[in-house]
Amino acid sequence: MNITEVKKITVLGMGTMGPDIALAFSIAGYEVTGVDIEQPILARARQRITTNCRQIMEEDQLEKTGDLQSRIHLTLDWDRAVADADYITEAVPENMEIKRRVLKRCEEVCRKEVVLASNTSTMSITELTSGMRYPRRCIGTHWIIPAHLSPSVEIVPGRRTSQGTTKFVFGLLRKVGKRPAVCKDNPGFIHNSVQVAMIQGALALVERGVATPEDVDTMIENGFALRLPAAGPIRIVDLIGLDAFLGGLKYLYVTTGNPIYKPSKLLEDKVQKGDLGLKTKRGFYDYTEDEVSKLRREIDRTIIKTKSLKERQP
Repeated sequence: MNITEVKKITVLGMGTMGPDIALAFSIAGYEVTGVDIEQPILARARQRITTNCRQIMEEDQLEKTGDLQSRIHLTLDWDRAVADADYITEAVPENMEIKRRVLKRCEEVCRKEVVLASNTSTMSITELTSGMRYPRRCIGTHWIIPAHLSPSVEIVPGRRTSQGTTKFVFGLLRKVGKRPAVCKDNPGFIHNSVQVAMIQGALALVERGVATPEDVDTMIENGFALRLPAAGPIRIVDLIGLDAFLGGLKYLYVTTGNPIYKPSKLLEDKVQKGDLGLKTKRGFYDYTEDEVSKLRREIDRTIIKTKSLKERQP
């Protein structure tokens, strides 16, 4: 199927993530059908969508939200919603057997050219689609909470997902206004692998009595988190300098013995070659002189804007 042929989206599961995913597609102009197994779940989903639309309007991101809600149809009629769909994403609970049953049932009802996406934050799409007749059209998509606002979506092909399916979903999510990233099928993908490592490190500091939960959060919220909208963690290493970062890691590893601080061979090899980041215009990324200046300005600008927003909060 061509992306331009996609008109109707079906979202299966309207509990935690489903309403926000449905709203994301509606914001992009698609007709969306949200499906669940009980009317009270659909009623709560409608209230959630209404609340989110009101917030969007209050933040002046859209002039009116009536069209957004009218494009989202909620139903208990699974078979019709699946049969009519041009693209299907499940957002049922994070349970392997439930998701496998949902995907296999979809396969029996939907048209053969329709892509089936599974919204999962951790589960192997290869395992989820084992036993399916057409796993080549199945793919993982990890939407980040809140899905209607967060730009990123992880795309996770399984071992038997076709390249065409991956390319199709990447293009569709770009059309929806997202910034997708493709990740190999591995536990935690990109987002949770990094996020969980950060949270585990923060909890370890609290558990050891190094700092209170409040002080840990204060340091992160007002420290490196301010730079992240402008530069991800790998680009930040280029900013710091790979040699400086390596030196810090070596000290921490020697003094603590914690394997998390053991320098990676990739980092050591780059330092050995003299690829030290911004100061050599080559690290994990390559830079021109203008790009070095632009990155520094963008980080400074982002910190200034974020601080200003935080200071205006009551």
